[in-house]
Amino acid sequence: MLALIITCLILLGFYAVFVEPMMSPRVTRYTVPFSTDDFGQKPLKIAVLTDLHACWPWMEQRRIKRIVKQMNGLGADMVVLLGDYHSGMHPPFARPLASVDEWAHPMGSIKAPLGAFAVLGNHDWQEGGESAIAALQRQGVTVLENQAVRVPAHGNTHLWVIGLGDQYGKLCDLQGEDRRDDLELALSQVEDDGSPRLLLAHEPDILRDAEGRVDLILSGHTHGGQVRFPFIGALTIPSFLDRKYAKGVFEENETTLIVGSGLGCSSLPLRFLCPPELLLIEINV
Repeated sequence: MLALIITCLILLGFYAVFVEPMMSPRVTRYTVPFSTDDFGQKPLKIAVLTDLHACWPWMEQRRIKRIVKQMNGLGADMVVLLGDYHSGMHPPFARPLASVDEWAHPMGSIKAPLGAFAVLGNHDWQEGGESAIAALQRQGVTVLENQAVRVPAHGNTHLWVIGLGDQYGKLCDLQGEDRRDDLELALSQVEDDGSPRLLLAHEPDILRDAEGRVDLILSGHTHGGQVRFPFIGALTIPSFLDRKYAKGVFEENETTLIVGSGLGCSSLPLRFLCPPELLLIEINV
């Protein structure tokens, strides 16, 4: 019996390290009904890619190209990238890619009629955020750092895409002096015209400040807990929110928060019952 238990543990460990982290991303679909007729009868499709954590051998350029190709196949109107493109692991578990352009170059292949929009995450600023911004911009991705842009949608309608600076900074501390987020500055650029407000925020912690002020928040950062157990879910998440916010959709004071599990790994190359994930969100009326 002991030998059987040990064998099962070894097999589970092998699966969690070498199988699940390398799986092709599953696509999780959500529909968000807005109380507006802005988009007529045709839903607006938004594809979400978050937490690449590019590194060798777990998330090298060839794999990123495959993920972008899969995402393009979803036929989204808009693509949003939610940060942590840089590796969250270090030797001996992983090796950083040679340059930021290795992970950024595949983003130039993104196909979305309304464009691709990005924010940065805490690992990006730990590794040099300015270089990540420049690399994304070279590939035609619009990077929003406490900025809002008016994006034309179907017909004569539009929505506001708001990109929040990273809330944790290099020290991963919401009380730290190197926080880069400024929600008030970002919202000051949005006209009060009744159009949907979409907030891109790497960490979901902004929920308490933003609820009731935006319609939809898209976040990553948590990796879904990275390791989950049946009936329990994530044991812990890197957030000041309750661990129930590890992944999924939540309604808070007329604001919808959607948290994605992401694609890569942080700290350890480990995923269990939490496979890599792309999101496809439809905004319905």
